[in-house]
Amino acid sequence: MATEFLWAALRMRVRDVTRPAWRPVDWLLTSNSRTNAFITAAVGAQAIYIVDDGGLTALATEIWEPCGIAGASLYALTRWLRRMRGIEPAARGSEADE
Repeated sequence: MATEFLWAALRMRVRDVTRPAWRPVDWLLTSNSRTNAFITAAVGAQAIYIVDDGGLTALATEIWEPCGIAGASLYALTRWLRRMRGIEPAARGSEADE
């Protein structure tokens, strides 16, 4: 019983320490425009890296697939995080979307 008590105390402390780290993530997830801008920036940075390394022809012919996979994965991750964190995106045209 004492071990369970210590385990619960440790979980509570870890949760208290990590709570401030979730604040920017929650801010990002509350708005569709911020979430989409983040996904676009991440995939865009990957595309720029690929174009710099292999050229525009490499991006257009064979390396567009990793960009698509990254975009789809980030989209799925944000939807999953919204569900896990209990976040509903703000309605369109509200103050949070601006």
